[in-house]
Amino acid sequence: MPLFDLFRRKPAQGGPQAAPAAEPGAPIDACTEDWRIRGRVNVEGRLLDALNRRDPIEILSAEWAPTDGSAPFEAVPGLRTLDPFDLLIVFARPETMPARTPEETAARRRSKDTFDVLVDLAPFQVVGTVHLYPGLDASSLLDRGTDLFIAFTGAVAALPTGRRVGPDEPTTILVNRSYLTHVEQVDEVTMRAIMATRPGGPEAPGAPLVASAAPDAAGSPALTADAVDAPAPPVDGPGAATPGVPAPGDESGVTG
Repeated sequence: MPLFDLFRRKPAQGGPQAAPAAEPGAPIDACTEDWRIRGRVNVEGRLLDALNRRDPIEILSAEWAPTDGSAPFEAVPGLRTLDPFDLLIVFARPETMPARTPEETAARRRSKDTFDVLVDLAPFQVVGTVHLYPGLDASSLLDRGTDLFIAFTGAVAALPTGRRVGPDEPTTILVNRSYLTHVEQVDEVTMRAIMATRPGGPEAPGAPLVASAAPDAAGSPALTADAVDAPAPPVDGPGAATPGVPAPGDESGVTG
């Protein structure tokens, strides 16, 4: 053996360590009327854009569980595609949002008006902030538009029982406008009260979003402005198409 070979650094046993391969596709966490589906889908770019194209989305891997939490998640290898029309709410993840600085996000939103709203799309209720073009108000969410989904930022979702669905912390929720049956603008006091009752934490999973919610006609507590003693007048809008009224926005300035 040549002398200089004695001083060469020997490679580590097993060869060089390769970097872990990135998972293919993008994450998705969405709810149909009965099921919560989590997994990865074949989507590039913003998930909001993919949903608004309305084309079936290829599933790479998925698991599901009842939305009411009555059973644990289990794999569904036979599920091949997701139809955006079947999804009521989708919880956006950082990986499915455009990379922007806080300054860029603020600049994009300055051209829009913000509204804190509560919406019904059975069996879910969602409360959060929507960003609409000037001239539109919260009731315009009920109008037919070009976009199937719209982003609610700082939002939470719940079932009629008050059980929270989705992440513990408020997040961006993409809401299917075609299922909306009621829109109610809520004031700042109501918004703060709802967010302050966050169930959060592993010690209280599924705790009611609004613990003081009064039962509705069916006997189930509902997530409403009245439930936190800060009623706000409803601003129901027409359900039919309104010629000449633009869609509530392509949400190009909203993370989602």
